[in-house]
Amino acid sequence: MEAVYQKEFTMPSLRHAAWTAAIAVLLPLAAHAESVVLQVEQATPGADPHTNARVVDIKLKPDSTKALADFTRDRVGKRIQFRSNGILLSSATLMSPLEGDSLRITAGEHGFAGKSAEEIAQGIMKGGGLTLDDENR
Repeated sequence: MEAVYQKEFTMPSLRHAAWTAAIAVLLPLAAHAESVVLQVEQATPGADPHTNARVVDIKLKPDSTKALADFTRDRVGKRIQFRSNGILLSSATLMSPLEGDSLRITAGEHGFAGKSAEEIAQGIMKGGGLTLDDENR
């Protein structure tokens, strides 16, 4: 009887250890930030008429309009980032989902990481788009 009891005690213990190991391996993957690549139809440099800040106006391809809305819908109140060719273009807290087919990225205090709006627009078009990700990436 003792051997049967010992087997019953050992098996759940091994299963518990296996589940613990699986969770330990998968947990970092769950914490990894998600990102989406948005395909751009047009990127146009310009200036905001009210502030004269440098901007890039972006028109998305139809599939990317849906991807943008889907990505931002669950992130209201959280910070997201727009990047192009590895350059951080904008980081902002979402106040509502982004559901249109166009958006404007405004240069920060120091511009677009030392690049002009024209260079950023050209890079977006050559590079194929924008990457949108969680700020904790």
